[in-house]
Amino acid sequence: MVCGVKGMFQKQSSMAAAKVLTLLCSLWAFAVPAMPQQRSDLRRTHTAFHNALRDADASVLERRLDEHFTWTHTDGLVQSKADLLEKIRGGKLRYAELSTDQEIFNEYAQAAVVTGHSKRRYTDAAKPFELRYTLTLVKVGRQWKVAAYHTTIFTPGAGQLLQVRLGYPPDAKLLILNADDLAVSHSEDTASFDALDHKLITSATVMVPCPWFTEVAAYAKAHPEADLGLHLTLTAEWETYRWGPIASRALVPSLVGPDGNFYASPEDVAKHAKLNEVETEIRAQIERAKSMGLEPSHLDAHMHTLYRTPELFGVFLKVAREYKLPIRMARNDQPFQSMLPLMAPGDPMPDAIFSPGEDVPASGWTDYYVNLIKNLQPGVTEIFLHLAHDDAETQAIMVNHSDWGAAWRQRELETISSAEVRKALADNHVILIGWRDIKKLL
Repeated sequence: MVCGVKGMFQKQSSMAAAKVLTLLCSLWAFAVPAMPQQRSDLRRTHTAFHNALRDADASVLERRLDEHFTWTHTDGLVQSKADLLEKIRGGKLRYAELSTDQEIFNEYAQAAVVTGHSKRRYTDAAKPFELRYTLTLVKVGRQWKVAAYHTTIFTPGAGQLLQVRLGYPPDAKLLILNADDLAVSHSEDTASFDALDHKLITSATVMVPCPWFTEVAAYAKAHPEADLGLHLTLTAEWETYRWGPIASRALVPSLVGPDGNFYASPEDVAKHAKLNEVETEIRAQIERAKSMGLEPSHLDAHMHTLYRTPELFGVFLKVAREYKLPIRMARNDQPFQSMLPLMAPGDPMPDAIFSPGEDVPASGWTDYYVNLIKNLQPGVTEIFLHLAHDDAETQAIMVNHSDWGAAWRQRELETISSAEVRKALADNHVILIGWRDIKKLL
């Protein structure tokens, strides 16, 4: 009986030992250092992937990318293999420079992870940028395929105050004076052009869908030094003066109301608009401006429509980053504050933004601006204005609008031109800058 128990114990021990040995062999397969040939293949795939990105070689990427490939960007945007290949084939992703260094390779049985640093410059950008990346590869048969790419852009000096990044001391008070709504009318254009020419304002934003856009485009060609951004437009708020999308209405049906034009309010846009159609339209507005010789310095949104929801803002931010344009943001006021979590580290943005509201009486506008200037804090501030002449054209367009109407715009023009406001700027050592200054940081 003892011998039987002993034999049984030996048999069970042998089986257990075999299981342990099998387990150890499995673990060894994952932990064993890669053979030189395997490591060489891995490095070649890593290099080929980055070279193909640099050279916009879609055919190489087609072979090197796994079918389930995803590229996760700093802002959370996720691109599939098809998305990336479409961008490259369409000429929307072009690098003039792309190099990598500081690579660390970690290889396992059927997978590998590479981390590193990369310096890049887009073909249409003056300055390079840097990022950290994580590249995940999987073994498919005998070949390495790129399964995932995660990139995090970091901007040198991103932790510094914006005024310091712009080359000024920490206590500097920088001010952008921006006129909105160019192209709404001839009166709006002439008032704003005059303010730009006489340096009463430092920049302006243009509504591409509006009837007088061709006049602004002609001005931009004749004045290449003019700092002009785009006031991306998805609303048409005036009762008898309407406009619609730049894109074909058949492509953006959710953006138009029963009359075939834009909705009158941001609330209606947020209620009806489909995000893919919003993206189509704002891209069309940017491309129309560029095709007519206007290279925008920045982007913002008419009636703050694109700040209305996180989803709309996400589309806005995505497009702005692809075009490498700064956007109107601020830390002191809604609706900007609620969108701050969606901004990436290093995104340049002013500290504060102001514009007189309905609570400022007509007789108090000069005092409003003078007090605002006297109380400016160190940093970058934007004041956005609406300039036009109180003439028959503006009165007809803005009928039944006491707020932001004809008289309002004339008053704003007179106030920003006044000796009191100009003296306040000088006395308080305010430095006027434009959006082109901020664009240089991108």
